[in-house]
Amino acid sequence: MYETITPQEIQAGRQALLGGNVGGSTNLIVRDVQGSTVYDMEGNAYLDCTSQAWSMNIGLKHPKVIKAVQEQAAMFSHIRTSFDTVPKLLLAKKLTELAPGNLKKVAFALHGGNAIEGAMKIALRNKDNSTKFITMYDGYHGRTFATMNMCWPHPNNIFLNWMNSAVRVPQAYCYRCPFNREYGSCGLECANFIDMAVNKAVDGPPAALIMETIQGNGGMIEYPKEFYQAIRQICDRHAMVLIWDEIQTGFGRPGTYFSSERYDTVPDIIVFGKALGGGYPIAGMLVNENLKSFAPGDQSFTFAHFPISMAASVATLEVMEEENICGQFREKGIYLTKRLKQMQEKYEIIGDVRGPGLMIGIELVKDRKTKEPFCKAEQYMVSEGLKRGLMLGGNKYLDMGNVVKIKPPAVVTYDELDKVLTIFEGLIKDCEAMRNK
Repeated sequence: MYETITPQEIQAGRQALLGGNVGGSTNLIVRDVQGSTVYDMEGNAYLDCTSQAWSMNIGLKHPKVIKAVQEQAAMFSHIRTSFDTVPKLLLAKKLTELAPGNLKKVAFALHGGNAIEGAMKIALRNKDNSTKFITMYDGYHGRTFATMNMCWPHPNNIFLNWMNSAVRVPQAYCYRCPFNREYGSCGLECANFIDMAVNKAVDGPPAALIMETIQGNGGMIEYPKEFYQAIRQICDRHAMVLIWDEIQTGFGRPGTYFSSERYDTVPDIIVFGKALGGGYPIAGMLVNENLKSFAPGDQSFTFAHFPISMAASVATLEVMEEENICGQFREKGIYLTKRLKQMQEKYEIIGDVRGPGLMIGIELVKDRKTKEPFCKAEQYMVSEGLKRGLMLGGNKYLDMGNVVKIKPPAVVTYDELDKVLTIFEGLIKDCEAMRNK
């Protein structure tokens, strides 16, 4: 296939893609991958600091996952959800063993948007006559009709007539506090505001509060530990279901399997996806066993039971334990963050460096004092970085973001991290010159 494709076929294929972020946005055609590296058709190598949409935590093309997939594919690839398989039962058992608190019920889907919708359905089943959801500024939860409105407002959104309205509240974005307060002396005004909003700004009691534990698309924003605990208390006080979107944070990237380990807080539902499958599509939710479950037909998909992805997921969890993936994320995250903070002292445009683990965001600004976002710098670094052999991520889209993401797989070597830093600093120097023009 790779040897026979012609330039005409490449062009025809690209013209056939519909767009809307489901079509290619670069001219790079991937031929092979390995570890932390992507290779194109000409044999050029790229250090992947995107983990391919933050999904390949254990590395690209891990041999144990490939072996599990090959063995499962030789037996069967698809079974109706009505029937059990060994991969499904083993995966369900393992996930509920890893899950915190009473999150002992699991359901599967193929992508995060469907899983978030499933969590919303569970919340509605448990809150009679509730139709509202509380969500955070800059949150991102998917691109289905339901989940799109749970996100930060989509520009030129013509789909609102098909959506229930969400009530958006400020998140604890301490670098850009929406209340112009300083962390440590703010009295968690953001949490107090949310509590008041639930009482006074919502038409009827909300069914749930949905939040990413660390905002991804919003800019790698981690909140103070006490904010998570305050949100838990607010949900308990108002009998709201607390839904944590851990599609990006689950399975190692911040240095833990789930965020409960970091924040000493347990939600009612964790939605997972991305990294679990080791490169194969799978998502789902872990639910408090005391909540009402789905009614028949509430959440049924043809491929919600996909044995190949489930076998890949079981293998991925084994790799995580055998290779100390959480520990690798923690240690390499400390190394990379320390070096980036040293760089921050030298360059005006680095406004903030955020972790944890290898879930790193670097916020770019034109001026440290005003914190004016430097969006052109983010665009330049992502596009120019690719030309220099480095895949970097950006936040938001339509050139609205100013946060560069560095999120390689856990198996990235220290030599590779040093190379990332060298290329990154060169890009920062270019952007400093752009700012000064």
